[in-house]
Amino acid sequence: MCTSDPQVAPPNSRVLGFLISLAIFGLSFSAQAADLRIALQDAETGTPLEDAVVEVLVPDDMHAAHTTLGEFSVDQIDKEFVANVTVVTRGSSMRFPNSDDILHHVYSFSPAKVFELPLYGNGQNIDYQQVFDLAGVVEIGCNIHDWMLGYIYVAQTNLAVKTDAQGQAVISGIPAGAYSVRIWHSRAPVDSPELVQALVFDDAAPANLRMALTLERDTRLRRAPNVSRDRYR
Repeated sequence: MCTSDPQVAPPNSRVLGFLISLAIFGLSFSAQAADLRIALQDAETGTPLEDAVVEVLVPDDMHAAHTTLGEFSVDQIDKEFVANVTVVTRGSSMRFPNSDDILHHVYSFSPAKVFELPLYGNGQNIDYQQVFDLAGVVEIGCNIHDWMLGYIYVAQTNLAVKTDAQGQAVISGIPAGAYSVRIWHSRAPVDSPELVQALVFDDAAPANLRMALTLERDTRLRRAPNVSRDRYR
């Protein structure tokens, strides 16, 4: 007895309609993302403002969809922290290599992260890493070289970026909606109302943030001239 190949039954209209609706929903959802184009400058000098951080603050229930953890490092080169400002997402980890030929002692007393990495040299403590699990700004210093100062900006989500040497940056993938945008700079007054802006985002056109920030004087301790102090110079 011969048998014929079974025929695959076509999907019924209800299933087909569901699949089409799901595809359309997926396309529209993926399209509902906006860009924020940023250009910041110093209000007094008019020069581009480098190493400012801009963060789009989305509701808590959106955090998971916009969070990717990473591993970062802040090096110590020529008795300075490199990079001076680093932006990480909450929950990410950080290493602190020492590329100098002298000892450093890294620490932070910031509420967002208190830690201490005692005296160590080039190639030491290479496996050490610190997890930054609270959003906020973490100031790091060196207990040997008082002028060394760096900043780790721990953002709530990936929707944060720092400006480049031209004072510019772009944040992509912002969900459509109205949100607060936070601006931070190491010399900007923390209580300045201009540091929080309300912006509306949609996929029709990029949003723009162009501002001149009023900064405080730089009171950072200046580095001392090189002197011979064994491994601590």
